[in-house]
Amino acid sequence: AFQPFRPDQITADLNPVMAHVLKLPACNGKVAVAGFCWGGKEAFRFAANNQEIDAAFVFYGTSLDNAEDVARVKAPVYGFYAENDNRVNATIPKATELMKKAGKTYQVETYEGGGHGFMRAGEDPAGNAGNKAAREKAWARWKDLLKKL
Repeated sequence: AFQPFRPDQITADLNPVMAHVLKLPACNGKVAVAGFCWGGKEAFRFAANNQEIDAAFVFYGTSLDNAEDVARVKAPVYGFYAENDNRVNATIPKATELMKKAGKTYQVETYEGGGHGFMRAGEDPAGNAGNKAAREKAWARWKDLLKKL
């Protein structure tokens, strides 16, 4: 379903959203971007394409994988990953290496027992304990990081 979305168009769509948010009376002058799964990947990519965001929060999204993109990242990137998500987690080591080499902030936390989509799955009353615990810990971390912006 996401294949028709071109990366350059996503950035072109997000830039005016950010400009609008900055003009809102409730805005404190800081804007962060967050995304989940495919949107997590796009949040990471947006950090490379918009130098004005103050933080990117990547929830179980794949990571940047080339030095040119990483070099453009200005904002800190915070990763929220699930222990049971091998496809996404396979992208973390390379991004960690590239971000470190470029002197960028990339703080990764992997939640034990969680699976891909744990923020949503952890809300389900009938859901598993791993997703519930992952969601609780990630939610607390996210709120704490947002307070520090």
